[in-house]
Amino acid sequence: MSEIVAGTIGRRIVSGVYEPGQTLPIEPRIQEEFGVSRTAVREAIRLLSAKGLTVSRPKIGTRVRPTSDWNMLDPDVLHWQIDQNPSESFIHSLFEMREIIEPAAAARAAERATRDEIEVLGVAMDGIQNEVRATPEQVKADILFHMTLLEASRNPMLRSVGAMIQSTLEITFSMGWRTVMGDDAIVQHRDVYDAVRERKPDDAFLAMRRLLRNSKGNVFDAIWINRDKAEHSP
Repeated sequence: MSEIVAGTIGRRIVSGVYEPGQTLPIEPRIQEEFGVSRTAVREAIRLLSAKGLTVSRPKIGTRVRPTSDWNMLDPDVLHWQIDQNPSESFIHSLFEMREIIEPAAAARAAERATRDEIEVLGVAMDGIQNEVRATPEQVKADILFHMTLLEASRNPMLRSVGAMIQSTLEITFSMGWRTVMGDDAIVQHRDVYDAVRERKPDDAFLAMRRLLRNSKGNVFDAIWINRDKAEHSP
């Protein structure tokens, strides 16, 4: 129950219902709204505080922290923001982060990947190309592709962001941001794979950057199409 309470309040915070500096409702009101115990409310607030969203002070209550204090890489915080019709600037920032991290990881993978990792990357590439598009099997292959590159970079700092990248990919798919993968995206994945397999770090860097920029364009196309449908629906 504490996770449900934290999720609901967290979504209200990231969507601006509760703004930075604002004090959250007192514990009895939260208990009444959700029908939970005082312990569950306190655990929910503890979860929010651990994610940098709130801070509690005696005699003051629990306040929303500035957005600069939020742990934007926390999977829940990411999901809550995406779940609440995120701004275009947030989506730009999300892809900008990936563009900073993943091309560098691909380049390092081209230099450092083991034979086993290149084999796994090839299996993922086969899944991306041959599985029915937009199915869970193709999505799984796509995620495996990106995770293998991060692992193959042999850089513990890059590898440590793997869970965050994976969460971002899963959220992207689950929220319907992604249109059916086009032939161009499959070719771009193949370009990354070939560059890593052939030990060409510069080519791997550029191929991954092209892939991410194409993916970003697809995401915005899907968002704008869905928005247009919503505006013109009866």
